[in-house]
Amino acid sequence: MLKFLRNKIQSLTETQINILTVVLVLINLGIIIFWINFWVNLPKITPPKVEETPPLAEEIPEALKPGEIGEITEEEAEEKEILPLPLVVFNTSGTISEIKTDRLIVEGSGTNFVDQKSRELTIIFTDSTITFDSGQKIQYQGLEGLKYLRERMRISIEGDENIRGKIEFEASIINILQ
Repeated sequence: MLKFLRNKIQSLTETQINILTVVLVLINLGIIIFWINFWVNLPKITPPKVEETPPLAEEIPEALKPGEIGEITEEEAEEKEILPLPLVVFNTSGTISEIKTDRLIVEGSGTNFVDQKSRELTIIFTDSTITFDSGQKIQYQGLEGLKYLRERMRISIEGDENIRGKIEFEASIINILQ
């Protein structure tokens, strides 16, 4: 096939070669103009403009908001050499002072208060509260766990909510320590 084309091109006159050259140049220019026009008319995709906005104060869910009891200023904490308490506290311990139908009154150890002072806590039992005996061998669901608790028992209390600075909260887990 190449031999055939070579023979045809050699048999052309100089004028025909010039015309063929002009036609081929015009076709190439047409292709180049088409592609330039195509690329110029493409919609330009600009990256979205990122506006820097100051961070908004995030809304803290009610269950994670700390209470206000036992809070002290940073200066007082430094003065009394009290270590800072985490913003979220889920457990504490104490000694049972009274057992009611759906709650316990506990003399808390103070670990859920910034000032670390012992306070009377009201621990509310729900249907989902789990009470474990000493050694965690047996567990009791809901109000059933109240039957196995006695006054002056030492217990560990865990809540589903932030108990920092709160004297009344629902318990999720009660562990009998002794």
